[in-house]
This record gives sequence, structure tokens and C-alpha cells, in this order.
Amino acid sequence: MNRTQVLLALPGNWSSAEAVSEQISLHSEGYTMAGLLLLEDETGKAFTVEVVERDPALAEAMIHASSGGFTPKIAKGLARHTHIVYLIVDVNDVTDIAAARRAANAILNAGGLGVMVETAGVAYSKDEWQESKEEDLALDYSLLTAITEEEDAYVSWGMKAFGHADVAVPATLEIEDAIHVVHSFNFHLISGGSMFGDGDSFTFEDGKTFTVEMGEDERTSIDNLLHNPFGLIYLVPQTTEG
Repeated sequence: MNRTQVLLALPGNWSSAEAVSEQISLHSEGYTMAGLLLLEDETGKAFTVEVVERDPALAEAMIHASSGGFTPKIAKGLARHTHIVYLIVDVNDVTDIAAARRAANAILNAGGLGVMVETAGVAYSKDEWQESKEEDLALDYSLLTAITEEEDAYVSWGMKAFGHADVAVPATLEIEDAIHVVHSFNFHLISGGSMFGDGDSFTFEDGKTFTVEMGEDERTSIDNLLHNPFGLIYLVPQTTEG
């Protein structure tokens, strides 16, 4: 797996940056904050954290990026947040992804209101993020990636968290088929399936075959948090003539 980073933003109502550390010690269930580090007591794993004062733009972005899990009450709470904890996770393998979800849970337990996955442009309420605490790669994938409909394609965002390129399929596909193809191909990659090169074919269980076209991620600038340095894979449907 390619080395990469995940960036999560967690707004909350804390009286000060020092109060964040205090609440983590009291309520995080196994974490300690020491300066710019959040330490997982059991494993010794360290995460970089940065605490900043409120940013109204973040609350607006989270509501916009939510799939509908923010009730009016939650949205009002987000708008009133006092501080933001940015959690930076160095990822070397999929166990680090699971560790990132646990660390975010710790901050939520200490007063966080929700999670913005800055590297995928998707946001969750506290209840959505903590719906399941089981170690599960499929759940990690669902939380750290998103699919959007563009003018001529359906594309994924956030696969760089797993050290892989994002995927695009033509908008000519039915939306259900497009989502299935993108999710299935992505999960094949992150779960250790065979890798593909430019011009290779990928066949699904239903017999539909796509040609793999490797490309650069030109959707955003290189300095944008959503930019995927591992590129963008285009899956082109193969047609059967006869």
C-alpha cells in the first residue's frame, strides 16, 4: 500500500484548547493528548492533532457535504461550535485506517459534534460515524470515500486514504450500475485484489467488462486536499458486437 495521509476535522464545544485535552483524558476511553499528539494508550500509536478556534465555513461545508444525517438540532450545534480538532493520520496499511476511525471516535466521545473527511469531501454526524465500532474494512471504506455525479461521469473521492487512485465511470450508465461498478472496483483494490495496468480488462460477476484507462487526477489542483496523487482510473464499458 502506498503511504499517504488522512485528514479529519472534528468541531466541538470546548471552552479552550486545553479543555480538549482534559475532556479526552476524561471521556475518550483509552487516549491521551500530549501537546500536538493524540496517543492511543493500548497500542502506543500516535496521531498528529491541531486545535484551532471556530470556523463558520466548516460548519456550512459539513452540512453541504452531509448525505442527510444532520438534523436541524445537529446543524444548529455545528454552527455554534467553539473549536476544531484536526486529526492527521499517517497511513501505511489498512490497520492505520481502522486506527483513524478509533481516534475520531475518541474525540467525538470527548465532545466532538461530527466528522468532516477533508480528503474526501464528505461529512458525518457523531451518530453516523459511531453507528458501528466494529473493525470492518467495508465500513472504513464507506466512511472515508464518496461518489459524485459530474457532467460526464460518476467519480469517487477519497481513495487516496487507501493509497489508490480514484475511479470514474461514464455518466451514460444508470446511476445504480455506476455506483455498483465504482464501489466494487474500489473495494477490490483496497481488499488486496489484483492490480491493473493501462489497457487491462476488469470483469464483474454479471459478465460486464470494462477497460482500465490510467490517468492523472486533474479534477483539482495539486495543493487541494481532495487531489489524489495516485491518479484517476477510467473504467470504459466494453461493448459486445454481434
